[in-house]
Amino acid sequence: MAVIKSGEHVHLAQLLQFLDLGEQLAHDCANAQVDLASDYRLKAFLAGQAKQEGRHAMAFQLAIRWLSPRAVTSPLVFPHMNQYRRLIMAAVERGDFAETLLGEQIILEGLGEAILRRMEAGLARRKAPFGRLRRMLLHQEEAHHSFGLRTLERMIAADMISIEGLKKAASPYVELGKSMLFAAQDAFQAIKEDPQNYWDDFQIGLPDWLQAHHRKPNLLRSTLKESRNIQPWSFM
Repeated sequence: MAVIKSGEHVHLAQLLQFLDLGEQLAHDCANAQVDLASDYRLKAFLAGQAKQEGRHAMAFQLAIRWLSPRAVTSPLVFPHMNQYRRLIMAAVERGDFAETLLGEQIILEGLGEAILRRMEAGLARRKAPFGRLRRMLLHQEEAHHSFGLRTLERMIAADMISIEGLKKAASPYVELGKSMLFAAQDAFQAIKEDPQNYWDDFQIGLPDWLQAHHRKPNLLRSTLKESRNIQPWSFM
């Protein structure tokens, strides 16, 4: 039995294009963050992340061409992603390292990780090929997200930034992230998926102070709640 049902290739390619655009932005942001970071260990991690994001983008592009040899576009996603890019690059220009971590490693990476994790559940269930490669990609995304959380936690402990300041800065990024996700809802619905489930997964992985109903506003979380129950993609 085929891993992907007939007629779903184009819609999946559109969703992967969404992820590809995010990886391209993550690559550019991590490259810029190297110059913003003051610690050589942070610089080394970010340089490595930039290389990984570039490889992730290439992998998605290859998958898109395999799924749909004809060019595919997600026109509703592009404006939101471009606006997200302008927002985060403005923080780069200001030299606001904390905001770039918030916008890229926390929110953008967190959203991509939520999508990939649900996707992987379905692919693993169907014993799809390239399992090791898929797991490595997801592991790297998790590492980038955790790096951002740990770095912000250290900056908060050193009184370099405040949680209130981060919450205020996060608002436009979170709103744009949700707009990007739901702009692709036609592609999600075509494969019988609800983007709200992905948004819920994303929110679970955020630090408590960024969640709508947080219980521990003074803590940062570096991993997703283990109690969450992720269902595989229905098309799988």
